[in-house]
Amino acid sequence: KARRIQDREDLVNEIAEFNPDAILLEPRSIYDSAIIGYDTDGRVVYSVNGIVGALSEDGMTADEAIEYFEFNTLGTFSGMNEPNKPIFLYE
Repeated sequence: KARRIQDREDLVNEIAEFNPDAILLEPRSIYDSAIIGYDTDGRVVYSVNGIVGALSEDGMTADEAIEYFEFNTLGTFSGMNEPNKPIFLYE
């Protein structure tokens, strides 16, 4: 697990170097675990399954986590005209 955390920190640092304006979800202690990469513009790519899993580990049921993600996260970025907003990948 320590290796995965270090790999994730390295990935976040790589994204920050490539695109310092990339939007990262807060709190990072929860959401960083769901980062799976970035696109050619340096936008962060999150796994939706990873986000739901991280929210569930933080005390929500799976249904609560899905509802929270859809309303509070997707709802925030829907229609936003921000070139650095994250990408959410459904797996």
